Amino acid sequence: MQFWEAIITAFAVLRTNRMRSFLTMLGIVIGIAGVIAMMSFGDGAKKLVMSEVERFGGVSNFGVYRPGYIREGRNWIPNPGTEYLHLEDATWFQEECPSVVIATPDIWMDGSLTAGDKQLSTRMIAASTGFREFRQWNIDFGRFISTEDLGTWNKVCVLGSEAARKLFDHVNPIGREVKINRQRFTVVGIMEEKGKGLNPGRGPDDEIMIPITTAQARFTGNDRVGGIVMRAENFEMVDQAMREVRASLLRHHGDDKFCRIWSAKEGLEFADKISMYIKIPLGIIAAIALVVGGIGILNIMLVSVTERIREIGLRKAVGAKSHDVRVQFLIEAVILCVLGSIGGIIVGSLLGYGFAWGVTRFVIKEFRWPSVLSLETVFLAVGSGAMIGIFFGYYPASKAAKLPPIEALRHE
Repeated sequence: MQFWEAIITAFAVLRTNRMRSFLTMLGIVIGIAGVIAMMSFGDGAKKLVMSEVERFGGVSNFGVYRPGYIREGRNWIPNPGTEYLHLEDATWFQEECPSVVIATPDIWMDGSLTAGDKQLSTRMIAASTGFREFRQWNIDFGRFISTEDLGTWNKVCVLGSEAARKLFDHVNPIGREVKINRQRFTVVGIMEEKGKGLNPGRGPDDEIMIPITTAQARFTGNDRVGGIVMRAENFEMVDQAMREVRASLLRHHGDDKFCRIWSAKEGLEFADKISMYIKIPLGIIAAIALVVGGIGILNIMLVSVTERIREIGLRKAVGAKSHDVRVQFLIEAVILCVLGSIGGIIVGSLLGYGFAWGVTRFVIKEFRWPSVLSLETVFLAVGSGAMIGIFFGYYPASKAAKLPPIEALRHE
């Protein structure tokens, strides 16, 4: 029997027993729907972290900072290191680390802003000229911090789009004054809108940036910086770039224990773990449902073999081989599972979207949890369905293939 003839015959048999075929497929639909919903909901966690990483510059970013407290055993103690990061460290990293394409210092602090009768408490970032490039953040209008601002400690500031709206409504703020921690600053630029992130209360659009040298002169009273953020040449070079930075720290400070190095890569690994934690319990449930659906396939195919004994005998009598009979019943089982998989993909994608909507609407509320259905997940679902069909359909198919034609023809 030709392969396509076997497929056409399988569809004819399934169409003859529509209700039984539908009920048999239902177990596969439920199992595959569980797989799809689990994958799409779990991958949503990874997409959230990825979008947040991109919002802050990209996956090749990393940095070094000096924590105020470090963990020693079970206790947190003040950082005992006598070394601090300075502006020149950024220059050394840029010059001495071949895998580092940009290094820019920054200081993060709370800022209390006043413009007329409007007040705003937000995050203030003391930055240098390279900060905008590091964050891959464009100016909407006006300009960013310049080299002249850094050299002369100019009291200028750049506002995020939301901070500008809260302080000045729809009035053009360029050239206007704003008080930052009781110091007068002139607004010289507004950043383009980044949108709400995982922390919508203080997202990038609420931030305000001032020259780092001005912050040292007006607010911190020393030449230290809170951290230095960097970008590696590419994602694969992040680990190499971090090793080069450690070597530079040892060369200039004699110690690298006073600071910590972070990377966006670690955030992605954490996202993979969170996604896996979500997928594992749901995956177990989906696997159980698939096995139950497979047992249903096994049961129905055994019934089908019993009902079609005379048909099997007739086929063998006119020349069909055991291999042909086995293939025929295997194809019927696989078609049942593949059709069930397609139905499961549709139902699972709707369930995944529904789960994401429910979490956004009733649990998180502050940001939208995405539902991700990848082509890889679709192939996995269809492949799983086909494997279930082959695994649970092989025994009934083999039983049918082994029937002696004479005994089959005598069967009433």
